Order: sequence, then structure tokens, then C-alpha cells
Amino acid sequence: MPYEISNSLRTKSTIRIVGTGNTRVNLSQLVASSAETVQSADIAQVSGVTDGTWKVYRGNDATGVLVLELPAFSHFIFSDIDTSLSNNSTSNVFVTNSGNVGTLMIQMSKSSTFNPPQTGL
Repeated sequence: MPYEISNSLRTKSTIRIVGTGNTRVNLSQLVASSAETVQSADIAQVSGVTDGTWKVYRGNDATGVLVLELPAFSHFIFSDIDTSLSNNSTSNVFVTNSGNVGTLMIQMSKSSTFNPPQTGL
């Protein structure tokens, strides 16, 4: 499936996936600059639509840990309930869509290190 990632330094990354099939996003693709190394990323928010079912795994493929199964229309802001999905947060994100069409937005809250280390303002 085609996808796009919008990365921001010291904050969240947003993954937009369109279409059907399978998509793997590696943690290393969530970096916003060459000085950043992403250590882990939690799912902070998801919003999607499909004529099938979205499944989000943490791992390299569908044998990873299933963390979300989303019906035709879904919108979850996990911070509203003071949480995030941190299952296997050091693993890649693997997404499947069983439908014929669809768009899924995943906002990732990431934890990173920097070289050289970044200090306050």
C-alpha cells in the first residue's frame, strides 16, 4: 500500500496509509533529522476508514503482536483516556487492510536520542 510519513523533531510522527494489502513502517523511518535515533514509538491516535478491516501489528509482519483491529470507520484518541498503545513499542509497525479501499492515519508518540545530545533552549 502507498504510505507517507510526516516526522517532527522531539514530538510525534504521523503515518498515512492508503489502499489495500500490507505495509511495514520501520522505526528508523520515524526520524526527523540525521541526529535523531528513534528508540521506541507508541500509538497515540488512529483514524481510518475501509470497506474491510484494518489490523495493526507490532513487528515485521502479521506474525507480530496484534495491537489494533479496526472496523469500517474508526477514530481513537488514546490520550483522551490517558494512555497510548505501547505494546512492543520498540518493534516496527505492520498494517493490513482486508478491504478494497481505505485510508488509515496513525499518530506515533516517539522516544528518541540525539547525537550530539540536544539541550534546552
